[in-house]
Amino acid sequence: MSLLNRFAVVIVWATSCLIPNHILSQTTGAYTLKQAQDYALINNYRIKSAILEKEIAHHTVKVFKSIGFPFVATNGNFQSFIDRPTSIIPPGAFGPGTGDEPLEVQFGTNYNSSIGLTANQLIFDASYFVGLKAAKAFSTVSAQALVKTTIEIQTTVAQSYYAALAAHENILIFESNKQNLVKTLRETQARFQAGFMEEMDVEQLELLVSNIDNLLNSAHSQAEISLKLLKFQMGLDVKQSIELTDNLDILVASLESNIPGTEFSLESHIDYQLATTRVTLMNLNKKVEQSKFYPKLTGFFNYSQNAFRNEFNFFEGGKWYPTTLWGLNLSFPIFSGLGQHSVVKKAKLELEKAEIQKIQVSQALSLQEQTARVEYNTALESYQIRKKSLALAKTIQKKTTTKFTEGVASSMELTQAENQFFSAQGKYIQSIFKLLNTKATLDKALNKT
Repeated sequence: MSLLNRFAVVIVWATSCLIPNHILSQTTGAYTLKQAQDYALINNYRIKSAILEKEIAHHTVKVFKSIGFPFVATNGNFQSFIDRPTSIIPPGAFGPGTGDEPLEVQFGTNYNSSIGLTANQLIFDASYFVGLKAAKAFSTVSAQALVKTTIEIQTTVAQSYYAALAAHENILIFESNKQNLVKTLRETQARFQAGFMEEMDVEQLELLVSNIDNLLNSAHSQAEISLKLLKFQMGLDVKQSIELTDNLDILVASLESNIPGTEFSLESHIDYQLATTRVTLMNLNKKVEQSKFYPKLTGFFNYSQNAFRNEFNFFEGGKWYPTTLWGLNLSFPIFSGLGQHSVVKKAKLELEKAEIQKIQVSQALSLQEQTARVEYNTALESYQIRKKSLALAKTIQKKTTTKFTEGVASSMELTQAENQFFSAQGKYIQSIFKLLNTKATLDKALNKT
């Protein structure tokens, strides 16, 4: 068994052993990103289907193997003649003087019974032995598909987790901004009542509060949708209540301290291994069809006991007559209407197609890795720029707010500074989200789990 097969076989066992029991049975509670991924590797619907597909392939191989095992069957037979068949013997069949009329005779007895044992054994069939290798290759494909699904689920859960965190972070930002704006609004209303502010200043702030209320409502809706999507990807009921214990700052800090290297191995990538196994499978399929032109040899053994009675007394003694034989059956295809030749040609074309697809996959994986790395580096630079821009926008917003309360800045300047700060916050969260997503995509391109 190959290393890949062994890995696929123990995926469920390993995860169930390594993941704490409270994670496996958990339906509500708190999840880190790692815990959410671990939970999904047990409960995600695609994972469950992939595991079943692997088990189906395993038993398919067993079924095919059984063709080469001896087939043994027992059989019984009972016959009761209502009218025994009559045979006609021509006149004079027994010599001169035996009569001029045909003789009507009935042979046999009223009741016949037999009990037997039959055994058949495949001795040689080239298509079977090659087909057995093909069945094992098919089992390898299902094992590799399970590994591929595992990687994809980890990536999908990570991206859903990031989306849920980003949506939650937006809520916190909008709530904090609203709190500050409401405080400024109340102070402005008080100064307006005292005659130190104009009514337009109050109206500008009221408009800002109204806008942020709309943004806050939208953020709540987005957070709810994102969390439900995450629960679906994990294999949780979307009605269950969960809490995400990681936050964007923790994840980004971990990411910044673990910059991806340049390593990339095409041969170890699961998609390339799948393409390679498909070529092997198509090659074996071609050999299976070619081998159907070879002879097939089987052996058989039959043993039976037969009884003949005129009375139904099979269980009261009487003689039983044994019959024993063995033999060989040899078949050699001579002409099949040229249909098998077309089947072989088709198998060759499918092999050629699989080889082309393997080349295509190798090129696509290399391009995917290079593209993912460029996008990650771009996202990292963008994040660093947005982080500085946010700090600058926050400084401007604080200074403008102070000037506004002191009567030095206008409400229009305050509105501009607030909107600029809102925009910087949104772009900062988006840059974190994109950075984490591109990292997950890069890990997938590098075949990391």
